[in-house]
Amino acid sequence: MKDILYLVFCIVFHLCRLVPIKRHKVLMMCIHNEGENGALSLMESALDDFGEYEIVWFRREVLFASAAGKLRFMFQVPYDMATANYIFFNDNFMPLSKLHFHPDAALIQLWHGEGAMKRSCLAMELPPKEAKRLKKANEKMTATVVSSKAVIPVYEETFGMPASKIYPLGAPRTDYFFSVKDIAAVRRKVCEKYGLDPAKKLVLYAPTFRDDESQNAHLTEHFPFAEFAALEDYSLMVRLHPQIGGVIGAKEGFVNVSDYPSVNEIALAADILISDYSSIIMDFTVQGKPMVFFAFDLGEFSERGRGFYFDYESYVPGAVVKTGQALIELFQEGDFHEEKIEAFRRFNFDYLDKYNCKRVIEQLVK
Repeated sequence: MKDILYLVFCIVFHLCRLVPIKRHKVLMMCIHNEGENGALSLMESALDDFGEYEIVWFRREVLFASAAGKLRFMFQVPYDMATANYIFFNDNFMPLSKLHFHPDAALIQLWHGEGAMKRSCLAMELPPKEAKRLKKANEKMTATVVSSKAVIPVYEETFGMPASKIYPLGAPRTDYFFSVKDIAAVRRKVCEKYGLDPAKKLVLYAPTFRDDESQNAHLTEHFPFAEFAALEDYSLMVRLHPQIGGVIGAKEGFVNVSDYPSVNEIALAADILISDYSSIIMDFTVQGKPMVFFAFDLGEFSERGRGFYFDYESYVPGAVVKTGQALIELFQEGDFHEEKIEAFRRFNFDYLDKYNCKRVIEQLVK
């Protein structure tokens, strides 16, 4: 079925190529659900300072919302893609493999994560047909934006593209963390919405999904909710990855913030992160906040999951624990190994400021 859909998309696109390209038309391809304050939204705001651009959006969730959404994907999106001067992506888009763009069209991959953590895309073992299609799709990119020079080799492998197409201009999504003027107000907003005690330290537990979907429904069963609730100095928030879903079983001692529209605001409000292999650690890294890595299935994830670019336990910017008991003991002792943050931050981020979008526009948008 996918092959048929790609073929129809391709035919419509090439028919639309007969229409002249529109200078200063920008298409935001939101393939990965980024919520509020995501890279594409921040790029849209930044473009306002550089002139008048016609900005149109495609959001992946629209595709699945209705029959009208599917029709828009098959006919409106190919038209916008064929006539746009600039196209920004935040994830892979497989139909690109069959498309031929105007020479003046710029396709810019912003991706939905920063730095280097778990393996992705062509750095994983993919079925040959999928890998071939993904490589051909990535060949259509004019540029990929990354957060530091040090991670360029990682993205060469990940996207199968030469270093000459990879630009270490900083991560546009992290502009948010250096732009908020009243962090205390964001914290109050989150606390008031969920009835949290602002006098306590806010701890966010945000595990990522597993490629084996059967495991996702059971991820939170490993977390010691009851024992954590007994820790008097902390309030626990839980945010699940969209691929896991926002529903947690009948447990007490936490608030579920999976429905909050901005993960950036949650990361800004939280004092400490508990995660596993999620790229949300980058949000806490740029803020210099403590992180704990609850890696109860590290062996399985490394050997039968997608694995990592570097040795996990020595690389991650915080303490690693593998059992619920060890996690509770760590919080009782309060040693989060924060000394690991700075080296991790220097490797993954060349810029800690609010001008990443500006650098992208100045370098890649005419």
